Amino acid sequence: MQDFRKDTMYFIVVDRFFDGDTQNDHGKNPAQFDPERKNWMMYWGGDLEGIIQKMDYIAGLGASAVWITPVFDQIDDVIGEDGKKMAPYHGYWAQDFKRIDEHLVDRPDDVRVFSRNDTVFDRMVAEMHRRGIKLVLDIVCNHSSPHVVGGTGDVFDDGVRIASYDEDLHGWYHRAGEVRDWRNLQQVQDGDLCGLSDFNEESHDYRSYIKEAMRMWLDKGTDAFRVDTVKHMPMWFWQEFTSDMRRHSPDMFMFGEWFMGGAYDGDSVRFARSSGMSMIDFSLRQAMEEVFARDVYRGFDQLADLFKQDHLFLTASELVTFVDNHDLPRFLSIKNDPARFRMANALVMTARGIPCIYYGTEQLLHDDAGGGNDPYNRPMMASWDTTAPLYRDLRALADLRRRNVAVQKGGMFVRQVTPDVFIFARRYMGSSVVVAMNKGNPAVVSADALPLADATYACVLTGRKVAARDGMVKFDLGKNDVWVLEQTVPPPKGNTVCEFQLNGISTQFGEDIFLTGDCPELGEWDIGHAVKMEYVNQNTWCVDVPFNISCDNEVAYKFFLKSQGGIQRENALPRVRAIPPAGTARFRDDWTR
Repeated sequence: MQDFRKDTMYFIVVDRFFDGDTQNDHGKNPAQFDPERKNWMMYWGGDLEGIIQKMDYIAGLGASAVWITPVFDQIDDVIGEDGKKMAPYHGYWAQDFKRIDEHLVDRPDDVRVFSRNDTVFDRMVAEMHRRGIKLVLDIVCNHSSPHVVGGTGDVFDDGVRIASYDEDLHGWYHRAGEVRDWRNLQQVQDGDLCGLSDFNEESHDYRSYIKEAMRMWLDKGTDAFRVDTVKHMPMWFWQEFTSDMRRHSPDMFMFGEWFMGGAYDGDSVRFARSSGMSMIDFSLRQAMEEVFARDVYRGFDQLADLFKQDHLFLTASELVTFVDNHDLPRFLSIKNDPARFRMANALVMTARGIPCIYYGTEQLLHDDAGGGNDPYNRPMMASWDTTAPLYRDLRALADLRRRNVAVQKGGMFVRQVTPDVFIFARRYMGSSVVVAMNKGNPAVVSADALPLADATYACVLTGRKVAARDGMVKFDLGKNDVWVLEQTVPPPKGNTVCEFQLNGISTQFGEDIFLTGDCPELGEWDIGHAVKMEYVNQNTWCVDVPFNISCDNEVAYKFFLKSQGGIQRENALPRVRAIPPAGTARFRDDWTR
């Protein structure tokens, strides 16, 4: 599986980014398009050509992955009642999962993306990959289009109608009506969301169709899926889906949108642990809103408490984190304070998780109509200033994330916390990052037990310098101030570097986990030459091991716990893994299995 933890993701609502080709604006139904961009529920003209034309801008921001809203062919009608008319500019009302919507392409034939290899989608993927940027495609498995006035929930297979909510002859849809009780997970999974035609995952024909379509998008060069509305489908479906996708494309990454999910939602935690994909971390976003925008009385203590819950996940560092997205009001619509917004983005870029920057964040884009709620959180991109302060900040922090393994994999070690001050460290394999921030009055704050060698360090964002001595740093923190210090060492080198992660064992202070095995790199079962693992949190230990002699061979290994009381070994047969001949590999194990 590709490791996205070194990446900074950039999320684009395609229709609202840039109109690269005005010839496609009207689509098949001109009533769906608003050339004056006053009706927020209509198409405004953004397309895939627009993304291509702005690819250097995206790369200049430091983004190494781009998440785009769904490109599937959408319904051609304007739907709605009571005078509220809507078009599927956002991409979540698909009718044909094997074609691209005509609003996004340059030539009419490009909609049949799987019949040729020279479409605008192919060019976009090529331009991304040429710059080392991964494509994250937003996909929908839960529903097709609305079945309200003007909609029928039809589904097409490359232009051939194969299902319809109105004439559901083969049981493709649930017909349970709207969700009424959002605390009832069964109702959430079987009911309709906002009039959308809810697929019946028990239908084998439906599952075959949707999985075939998604495999085809992977074959087109897609690197990862963001999966919409995962809360609305059962666990068994996602386990089957992720298994099939990874068998087809073993290196792909997937993360799901469980709306408002995170550490404080037990059902979403179970999803992240058992579905085969990661998820978007709404809990962190909610905590940041309360700390930075709403100034709740507990302040940074609320963030510290959230990070203490990281052990609930198997790999908290793979949660996708964000300040803004298309489902919630933008931060600046809640509190129009660029300094606080800068702090929130600095936190996302340096804390555990894979950061996702919503388009326009770097330009302070927001519209406060309707409180900034949907659709006003999706304004048209208005500025492309590469000298904008936040653009430069994000670039510096994206570069840090790429070069420093502690930001990618290290745990969250809080070293100082008050309602106004937050200082945390991250460490892994000799590299470390220390972040200090203050949202209150100016203060001089000391923090100790920091993973920094004695030296003078320059802030990644400002160039200000500070000395570390015996693990202690004294920070001169202004109001709404941020310091980011780094200690970056070269990663281990080998023909193959394997990351071993262990979950399922709780340790106490003074206890360590080691890895030993039957090959030279793992000590040949000699515990005196075993590999010491890195503590990430109370449920996660990890280490990167370089292999040279044992590449392209199977190795057997086990874990053991070492304390003052002696050695505790796993009560199980050794695990056996194949070490690739070159490159990287990631192994996930559980002490209890």
